[in-house]
Amino acid sequence: MLRSLHIENYALIRSLQIQFDKGLTVITGETGAGKSILMGALSLILGNRADLNVLFDNTKKCSVEAVFDVAGLDLAAFFEQNDLDYQDNTIIRREITESGKSRAFINDTPVNLTVLKELASRLIDIHSQHQNLLFQNEDFRMEVIDEFAQIRPEVLVYRSVFKEFKQNETELAQLREKQQNRLEKRDFLQFVYDELSKANLQADEQEQLEQEIDFLSHAETIKEHCFQISQLLSESEASVLNQLHDVRSLSSQISSYHSDIKTINERLESSFIELKDLSNEIVSLNDKVEYDPELLESKRQRLDLLNSLQQKHHVSSIEALIEKRDAIQKELSDFSDDEQAIAQLKGRCEQLKAEAMERAAALSEKRVSVLQTLQDKILEKAHQLGMPDAQFVIKILQSNTLQKNGIDSVQYLFSANRGVAMAELEKVVSGGEMSRLMLAVKSVISDRSVLPTVVFDEIDTGISGEMAGKVAKLMKEMASARQLLVITHLPQIAAKGTTHYQVFKQVVGEKSHTQVRKLEPAGRIEEIAKMMSGDACGEAALQAAKELIEQ
Repeated sequence: MLRSLHIENYALIRSLQIQFDKGLTVITGETGAGKSILMGALSLILGNRADLNVLFDNTKKCSVEAVFDVAGLDLAAFFEQNDLDYQDNTIIRREITESGKSRAFINDTPVNLTVLKELASRLIDIHSQHQNLLFQNEDFRMEVIDEFAQIRPEVLVYRSVFKEFKQNETELAQLREKQQNRLEKRDFLQFVYDELSKANLQADEQEQLEQEIDFLSHAETIKEHCFQISQLLSESEASVLNQLHDVRSLSSQISSYHSDIKTINERLESSFIELKDLSNEIVSLNDKVEYDPELLESKRQRLDLLNSLQQKHHVSSIEALIEKRDAIQKELSDFSDDEQAIAQLKGRCEQLKAEAMERAAALSEKRVSVLQTLQDKILEKAHQLGMPDAQFVIKILQSNTLQKNGIDSVQYLFSANRGVAMAELEKVVSGGEMSRLMLAVKSVISDRSVLPTVVFDEIDTGISGEMAGKVAKLMKEMASARQLLVITHLPQIAAKGTTHYQVFKQVVGEKSHTQVRKLEPAGRIEEIAKMMSGDACGEAALQAAKELIEQ
């Protein structure tokens, strides 16, 4: 229940404080006095958007503070989940700074607007005359059924599953599109990878090939020169080794005469051995060297392939080609990962869709189960509100397609007159009928709701005369089970109030201020008399107002 509302520096309000009681509180006042300003300030508590235009004095901040009695509303878990201090008398405050920055607080703890809206939605419902158009809104029509069936928690769970399903479905579609766009690239990459992989690249191969090709290209020259070297070193009579053998023999004979000669002799011995080894190696090399045109051609083709690949891929080494091959291999493996991700995401989508469909079917069953009772109760209220011949039917249409509200869509069919075929409500209902029908719906729903406070902001627009009394009676009945705040221009409704506030405008200096005062019995009689007969309220009007209150 709303205990109090304190407003500072909002629109035409410099400062005001209002205390609220149980039952029916009526708020009246002349057009332009500022009744809508009160609702605007209260809407800030509900988390609605605000801007700098709301500042009465743009050099100071605006503050709207509401105190709610939340005892018995089972909100302790909400406070715990959002790390808030629970208090039976909970204070919700909204501030708009001079710079336009908005801040929200619950029991002096800063909160974001999402948390503020969630809490406020459990405490108060504001309905204005403009919201009569909600009958045209599919979501509102469905919410009426869900509130009556008391399945709102189940609807929220379904929507959570449905939202995750749609997100996964979108992600799956994007992944499939991405994969499709990459298929052509994958074919090209696979071709390049196969080409590089087939080349069997070795890091040091190119330099080795160049050496082998050079060697094979000059095989005949190498063989010829090796033969000549062999002849000069060891094969001819005057060969180097034969002559060196003679030199070594002479040196050996005199080596004992002097240490220097001995050293020379040792060096000659070493040279002889080295040259002999060289001669043997040259002979061996000569035996190995053969001119092989086929081998040479195959080496040249291999080198040409490596050079061609480097040129084709704009690199200058085998190592760079190997790096490119490995990079392509990794990229190709990513395609495989995509396919795995698609398979997993598809499985998750199917799982979520099945769960959502199961939950949607359960919601549909519960909605259908309460339709007759809901129709009857709304129709009963409509008859009380002066539409005795009204016909009203709620029609649920089912499909196999999951939507925000499950597999159901809903139509409200209505006829105000006997013998006239029903049609979609929003196409045939008049303004006054719309207001009364909305009041009937709100009355029925509020009987099922634990919402402690309901606000009607001029919902009685288009209603007058005898109907006004019937609307007033219904509002009084609603107020017996909850706090009901009603902004009205009808004296019949004002007369039913347990508490009566008057909104008026006062000029201080050169600026208008909106003020609110609680009316005592005499003041109530005078205010209602004015509402009945205008500013000039004589004894007859005052007596009529008094009788209306007593009724």
